[in-house]
Amino acid sequence: MAVMTAEDWRRFWEERGMRELRLLLAECWDPLGAGTPRQREACAFRIASLLGSRAASPAITEELGRIRGELRLGEAPEEDARAAATVAAWFEAVAAE
Repeated sequence: MAVMTAEDWRRFWEERGMRELRLLLAECWDPLGAGTPRQREACAFRIASLLGSRAASPAITEELGRIRGELRLGEAPEEDARAAATVAAWFEAVAAE
């Protein structure tokens, strides 16, 4: 990963990171595909917090499962894991820029 200061990360999330993450989640994780902007924002913030702490894909999978439960959508661990892997790969790619 590229070495970025706290200010660099703050700027990244403000300028493009949150927008890109919201769009990615809406595309790769069905519960947010039809979600409201507020739901997408809340979910993206939770996932961004995990990414910022260098959480691994399994932690993201668990968080997506918790969010799915809060939305009362039932369990779909395989879908959550696929979305988490997509998000983790995106973050690795943008962090290496």
